[in-house]
Amino acid sequence: MSNPQPRVPLASWWAIWFAMQSGLFVFYFVLGNQPAGSAQANPAMLGVGVMQVVVSAFVRWGLLPRMTDAQKAFPMFVVGLALAEGACFSGIFLAPAYKQELFFASILGVAQFVPLFAAKFYEPPRR
Repeated sequence: MSNPQPRVPLASWWAIWFAMQSGLFVFYFVLGNQPAGSAQANPAMLGVGVMQVVVSAFVRWGLLPRMTDAQKAFPMFVVGLALAEGACFSGIFLAPAYKQELFFASILGVAQFVPLFAAKFYEPPRR
């Protein structure tokens, strides 16, 4: 007797994506409203934010398309979103000289996770 685990509703995918995307603007305009000031432009810190977006893109385009189960894909979806959003925080706190560039990279990184792909997990099985 197997108990199937309840699936995460498709609306949850959309709600989390929307919250992450809109949250970026809140974080940037509330936390990042301090001028960069005399912050040195350190390309290594820019690399940290860029790598977060690159790994996020790998999760989205390399791992999620191979997933066949919503229970396994949903955590990867959240991890990928968090990595993309992390670039904004890297810009605000680690590399204020690049905060605007990393903010836009973060917006694009989260935008690629629009959960249109998640509908495949909720289609009825074909016979």
